[in-house]
Amino acid sequence: MLENKQNRLSEAQVEAFFNTEFEQDQISDFESLFEDKKFDSNDVIVDVGGGVGRFAKLLTERRENSVRVLDIDENSISSLKNVGAHNIEALVADALNPPMFGDEKVVTINLILHHLVGQSEEVTRELQKSALKVWRGKTDFIFINEYIYESFIGNLSGRLIYYITSSAALSLVGSFVSKFVPSLRANTFGVGVRFRSHSEWLELFEQCGFRVTDCRYGESEFISLPRRILFISGIKRNSYLLRAFDD
Repeated sequence: MLENKQNRLSEAQVEAFFNTEFEQDQISDFESLFEDKKFDSNDVIVDVGGGVGRFAKLLTERRENSVRVLDIDENSISSLKNVGAHNIEALVADALNPPMFGDEKVVTINLILHHLVGQSEEVTRELQKSALKVWRGKTDFIFINEYIYESFIGNLSGRLIYYITSSAALSLVGSFVSKFVPSLRANTFGVGVRFRSHSEWLELFEQCGFRVTDCRYGESEFISLPRRILFISGIKRNSYLLRAFDD
């Protein structure tokens, strides 16, 4: 059983992720991957971990479909409800046990999987897989935007970052260093974050019963010296379009 084994970000850590400009890249990839896909007017797009609804609002500006935002952070959902955004429904929900209504055409999971971490690599992998497998047979497509961390040595970098950010002792050092090195301000110290390489994500998707029907490769990010110490050879954000093998 995986209940109560997921490490969670504090309220302050959650708020730190609101200041992003990644939604523009995500909506561009979404529109590109779905340009030849037909939607009925009653089809719903579910945004798992949608926070305060920035990506959802971009979707409703481009499509007539309703968007259902699911997020475990009550403050984010309250903020979204208070805005009263058109065609957006906001629900407090866990990514591992989301409510389902039978109208879900597409499920989007943007930069969320790497935050599903537990007390070990094994538990972390199962948590990430659970967030995907729960939608198998429940939706036509899954759209995923995720960080890709490639390493000079196998898939070492993602594991190193996980161990550093999830270890109480190592996180104290990392948190201190991050005050002087902006590139390390991931704000996940003491909780953990599990990035993966492109091949690792593909393997995980397949193990969950999904095939990648299309992909958009993001631009390579600058890798500072402190990051290279972690044997990182490349960082980007890719978008994947998933369908179940039997669809």
